Amino acid sequence: MRLKPNLAKKLLVGMSLLVMAGLLAFAAAPTERPLSKDDITLLLFGSPSSKIIQEVERRGVDFQMSADLAKKFHDEGASDDLIEALQKAGNKPVAAASAPSPSSPSAASTVTASATEPAPGGKPNAPESPEPAAAAPPPAPPSPAAAPPAASSDSEPVLHTRQASAPVPAPPAASSPSPAAASSSSSEPVLHVAAHQEEAAGHPPAVPNAPGLKDPDAQGIQHIIQEFAAKEKIFREARNNYTYHQINKVEELGPGDQVMGTYEQEWDILYDDSGKRIERVTYAPETTLKNLIVTKEDIEGFRNIQPFVLTTDELPEYDIKYLGHVKVDEITAYVFSIRPKEIQKNRQYFQGIVWVDDRDLQIVKSEGKQVPQDKTHHGQENLFPRFTTWREQIDGKFWFPTYTMANDTLYFSNAPPVHMKEIVRYTDYKQFKSGVRILQVQSIDKPKDQTTTPPPK
Repeated sequence: MRLKPNLAKKLLVGMSLLVMAGLLAFAAAPTERPLSKDDITLLLFGSPSSKIIQEVERRGVDFQMSADLAKKFHDEGASDDLIEALQKAGNKPVAAASAPSPSSPSAASTVTASATEPAPGGKPNAPESPEPAAAAPPPAPPSPAAAPPAASSDSEPVLHTRQASAPVPAPPAASSPSPAAASSSSSEPVLHVAAHQEEAAGHPPAVPNAPGLKDPDAQGIQHIIQEFAAKEKIFREARNNYTYHQINKVEELGPGDQVMGTYEQEWDILYDDSGKRIERVTYAPETTLKNLIVTKEDIEGFRNIQPFVLTTDELPEYDIKYLGHVKVDEITAYVFSIRPKEIQKNRQYFQGIVWVDDRDLQIVKSEGKQVPQDKTHHGQENLFPRFTTWREQIDGKFWFPTYTMANDTLYFSNAPPVHMKEIVRYTDYKQFKSGVRILQVQSIDKPKDQTTTPPPK
């Protein structure tokens, strides 16, 4: 997503003055005192993440990062790079943390070269470490009071037990949620991967295993990666023999999560005999988004990044690290961190965490971001929300993506943050076995309440 140009121009001068005021205020602060949690919060109001990272590296911090604190900073606008810098600074022993003293010149030393490796944001190389623990959702709280308020009544699907025979496909919202799902917010998954341990330099956060679930050895982990990538390749080929309906909806939210504007498109996804994807737009009203513009990279995300599939052919492009063996809803799964090794020009990648069913060895859930987030050739920022995609076993064999949700705030450097919500539904999966080649598909418009007629077999 990017901002509409007129809004960015109007806010550029005001935001620049605010940033300068924040930097001047902290430049006057005693440099020998490590930064506190309140200092970070204040800096986030008026300074870009790059400047705050410099302060963190120069002065250090007097606190230890936790998953809850990292989520708090992330919600206030902290970038993934800043969260990583705070984690590494917090892991360093700082004598001034317990008793601030003017005589601690090197307590806030700069981070090591590995910590300053550039993150994927149009840079040549992606970082070695996986998605920071802060960016992943926190563990499921014992009380629903900790969950953020829901923007709508949409509920997430639950990963059900494996099916022995092909069921009748049903939209995820119609499925009966578990008690855990009923008590959680619509903006969070039913079950979170808990990352209680701090991320060490160059290593992913550990994930506590569910009771009775053991970790495979190093050789076993590599075998699992190869096996699930091979099955994902088969799944991608099989999915090209299915038609389905895709609903894409983006909402711009204002105070009290009031919907200020909406973007909607609905597609019928078809494939010709060679497996070439064809989209027939069935519903596309005029967008009413106030500040955001849906870009071609967002459309690419709807197509390929959010319904993430990692095949054997794509394994060399990603750095994959094992995180743990957990129970998620009604199944058990291996958890892996996924990051692109190198950002190629004009390419979009997935960066985040995937859950791989430990019996079927297929991805059943993914959570992360679309990268890189960089500036367009006009100098405008193109930011993407953090999303979660659930899959369901449609035919008793393959796990198909059925529901994607993003409820995030986009922090533009030259404008106020924009809270947005995105929901993508994949419905009406039907196997397509025809020897007739589809030569042309026309786009049509239909009223919103009109049902979608599935394509003929």
